[in-house]
Amino acid sequence: MPSPLAAETDAINAKTVFLLAAPAVVNSLLQTMVFVVDRAVLGHFDATAIAAMQTAGPLTWSFFSVFGAFSVGTLAVVGRAIGAKDHRAATRAARASIVLALALGLFVAAVGTLFARPMVEAFGSAAGPAVRDVSVRYLQAFFPAMPAFFVGLAGISALQAAGDTRTPLAIGVVTNVVNLIANWALVFGHWGLPRMGATGSALGSVIAGSLEAALALIALSRINAKVSLRTKGDGPALPLAPEAFAALLRVAYGSIGERVVYHAGYLAFVRFVTALGPDAMAANQSLIAIESVSFLTADGFAVAAGALVAQQLGAEDRKQATRAGWLAAAQCSVVLAGCAVVFAAFPVQLVRLFVADARVVAIAAPVLRFAALAQVPMAIGVVLAQSVRGAGATREAFAVSLLGALVVRIAATWLFSRVLGLGLLGVWMGSTVDWVVRAVVYSARWKSGAPLR
Repeated sequence: MPSPLAAETDAINAKTVFLLAAPAVVNSLLQTMVFVVDRAVLGHFDATAIAAMQTAGPLTWSFFSVFGAFSVGTLAVVGRAIGAKDHRAATRAARASIVLALALGLFVAAVGTLFARPMVEAFGSAAGPAVRDVSVRYLQAFFPAMPAFFVGLAGISALQAAGDTRTPLAIGVVTNVVNLIANWALVFGHWGLPRMGATGSALGSVIAGSLEAALALIALSRINAKVSLRTKGDGPALPLAPEAFAALLRVAYGSIGERVVYHAGYLAFVRFVTALGPDAMAANQSLIAIESVSFLTADGFAVAAGALVAQQLGAEDRKQATRAGWLAAAQCSVVLAGCAVVFAAFPVQLVRLFVADARVVAIAAPVLRFAALAQVPMAIGVVLAQSVRGAGATREAFAVSLLGALVVRIAATWLFSRVLGLGLLGVWMGSTVDWVVRAVVYSARWKSGAPLR
């Protein structure tokens, strides 16, 4: 069955968006299942292990997100080349993306491994020495595999930009099964393996991430694929082109700045949580694991939106590009509204999937009920943000992140959690205000058509 590329249809419609988004959504959910499985396993291992993820998790995610921003360039450049039917340009961009991923991965691996302990200690002493030591060991096992994680990201992004969301889905299924088995064996010490706790969880993620990179490279080696690292027999070989790196970085640098700002705000946000002590840290990790299902559902719709917008702009059809963004945001809002109903109706039951401690459940359940209010604004903000990036307007996305992460989120979190003394609930109220502001700003900008110019 052919891939539902916008460039190959007369008009973007709901079916076009859904057919491209559905595999991307499932793949995003499979990716978050790696995270969810890790947290569920550790939550039933012991409270120290799950609390340690409140520092180790944000650090690994922040490094991966900031330095993985090159994938936004991959999405936009490869997508436009496919929309313009310039497959040789798509090949050059894909090759450049893989090389860039490897270089960035080596740099992050060195920095993260060497500075694991100072980074953990920067979050303060409220968590206690046992939690800090577990966090450090997790990071020292995880960071050396960053080259593989980044290569996998580059490969998956290139495939999705070309409209192939099914191959990443198949890769996601395989890597999730491997991650589940590896976590179960390494965390609890089954099959004669040592009982490694959080370090075993890190190694399980490393095994799954390395497999994802290998499978993505195999998929990109198919000579007749819409985007491939190999050239067809009807033309000369394509060397690595400096202009391909320049095109990727020209689009990506705005996203790199955007993510630096966002994660600076996010790590300050995490600092509010760690100051509340280990019970609140464990509760927050369970909440993040639950909400990650809805967040990465939004991310799947965003992948489809960004790819369709890039392809339509490559075909010089701004009207259809605009329509793709709106349709993806609307469909995602409906799905996340369903998630909101579940969060509000079953908070205790959901939290208990991740933690067994009654004190932690009592802290987390009311917060999850409130988090239901953030789901639709988050859907709109995430999807339209990626639509803007797919259009290449990464500086605009940077400006919105500057407003949201460093002004709105920190100020609102400080007000609710510190001034009003609402604790963890106040922290999540601050993030909800941020999502509402982003949804309003992105909707207004997308309606104006400014990011498409």
